Amino acid sequence: MKNRTPLIIAALLASIFTGCSKHPTTASPAPQPITFVGYTNGVVGVIAPVFAKLTADRAAVIQQWLAAGTNGAIFTFTNRQSCDIYINSAGRIYSGRTHPINEESPLLNAPTSSGIGLKPGEVATIQVALLPHELPWRFQVNYIRMDDKSSHSLESGWIDK
Repeated sequence: MKNRTPLIIAALLASIFTGCSKHPTTASPAPQPITFVGYTNGVVGVIAPVFAKLTADRAAVIQQWLAAGTNGAIFTFTNRQSCDIYINSAGRIYSGRTHPINEESPLLNAPTSSGIGLKPGEVATIQVALLPHELPWRFQVNYIRMDDKSSHSLESGWIDK
């Protein structure tokens, strides 16, 4: 009878490596970039009226946006997660210097109040209602991973134009 120890060890190692490769990693998600593309005339869409009905502050934001000419900002985002995500239907606009703002603003092109759903690798164009503000400014919005329901933040760099 031949010594089968090397064969048994090889089989055990193969089963260990095969088993490990089938389990998802537990590493935290990588930071997600959101990129400013430019300005546009905002579209009222389905979210702005819903957003305005939620609170008096949100109604004032929409009235201010309509009075200022419905300006919008466009961002792009690629889902680099390994699962589906939903980008919340509202984000925040921050500006600094002499008159800082921290205003909630709706995603004008979100198809529902749940936000914008993306599968892994999908790219979204995000249109945000843009209130009058001073430069520089930045935009921040949250997304939810659908595999573990954890919330994460997307943030643009400072925009100085």
